[in-house]
Amino acid sequence: MDEQLLKILKKVYYKKKYIKDEKGHQTTVETGDLYDCKTGTTMYSTDNLSSKELLCLTQCGYPFNKITQGSHDETIHKLKEIIKHPNLSLDNLLSAYIAGFGSFPRGRQPILSYLFARAVPVHTFCNSHEGVVCEVCSLQKEFWLEKGKELFRNYWGYSWNERIAAFYLDLEEFSQLNPVAPTKDDLHIFYTVIDFIRNAPKDETVGKLEQRIKKSNIIPHCEKYRLRGQLITLAELGVMPNPFIPPLFDKFTDFMTQCDIGRKIPGSSRSDVVLPLAGWHGENGTGQRYLYGKCLSGQSLFLSDIFLANE
Repeated sequence: MDEQLLKILKKVYYKKKYIKDEKGHQTTVETGDLYDCKTGTTMYSTDNLSSKELLCLTQCGYPFNKITQGSHDETIHKLKEIIKHPNLSLDNLLSAYIAGFGSFPRGRQPILSYLFARAVPVHTFCNSHEGVVCEVCSLQKEFWLEKGKELFRNYWGYSWNERIAAFYLDLEEFSQLNPVAPTKDDLHIFYTVIDFIRNAPKDETVGKLEQRIKKSNIIPHCEKYRLRGQLITLAELGVMPNPFIPPLFDKFTDFMTQCDIGRKIPGSSRSDVVLPLAGWHGENGTGQRYLYGKCLSGQSLFLSDIFLANE
């Protein structure tokens, strides 16, 4: 995405919503954004943009304030179809993920979307307890997305394993991009992060690991939840193992079982770290299993305990 457009979209989607008065109390700032309770989406105001910025946003064709509707059953089938696209090979997705540590933040989400799409069984909406989400996959029966913000989050470097409604949108857009190879700097950052994990103190928690990585300044523009997303991917690949739940790379675990397991993990009710990452501790290291592939530059990539020093 063009750097100028990225800056404009940040102004639109991440406006300041609160200010502190002289006594330190927070006051709500009127942004002009309009929230729709029925769809759970927001129409974003552009009042804070200059005329030049507004013209750029208007002319670029970006899907700003475009609300799309989806359904559970259709989305599950579309996910199974989209992962057949040649640009969504595991090698391409891993290369983009590693590039996501530095040169290509957009590469962080697709591997998570892909792992879910590959693992989830084809099924119809299932809800025997009259809840609002499917008991198999946690996707709502019907949902709405503001397409522009979802894509912006991806380009801004956010990734998560629980934003299932946006997975197809992510993969569809990503499949139209040219494959990306990680740079030498990206690979250096990646290997360094793996070393941090492999050599973690036995009692280290995910939160302490994140603090240690951030303090190292190895990752450019490192921010808590963007880093968390990268670690979630390593957990879903099985590189950061846990004793509670299998990674998506190995096996799909239905939503009700995940909830049950989550309640049994010590301290999980007070934590914002999600499974399977929530089950990792320093003593787990990077495990014994591995995933091997070739990045586009031809260099071998090992996601495992057998990472051989920066080949």
